Amino acid sequence: MLGKKTLAWTIGLGLLSLVLAASAACGGSSQSTDSNGDAALQEGGEPDVVIDVSLKNLRFTPNTMQVTAGQTVQVNVTNMDGTEHDMLVDGLRIVKVGEAGDGHHAGATADMLVVHTMANENGSITFRTDQRGTYQFYCTLPGHKAAGMVGEMTVV
Repeated sequence: MLGKKTLAWTIGLGLLSLVLAASAACGGSSQSTDSNGDAALQEGGEPDVVIDVSLKNLRFTPNTMQVTAGQTVQVNVTNMDGTEHDMLVDGLRIVKVGEAGDGHHAGATADMLVVHTMANENGSITFRTDQRGTYQFYCTLPGHKAAGMVGEMTVV
């Protein structure tokens, strides 16, 4: 049987280990910086461009967008329909900046520009890309693309 002193030390070390593990899991700093210097954005800075997109009646408004390569872009998606929608920019690879807002899309990889919204809800994504070109975006839900829920994003 352990003595009282040994038991106290064992419990103390166990608690210290839990505190350190929790601190490491949660991160040690509220500021994070990637190689492109996004600390200001993560601390409440502003993106270079904000694009507001509404989804209604199987349409994107606006259905054309132009962004500049290298800029930090925030896309806010507002679903005004009584059904879920998403917005996938096909073939465009991005670097996400900061934390994604509501709108995570099942099956999306980290470098995809995609936002999913439930009926009458919002989602957003902030990103940067250097991949110039013209890309189609559309709703991936069955029948929505075929019904005309498409648009075009150009990166210049």
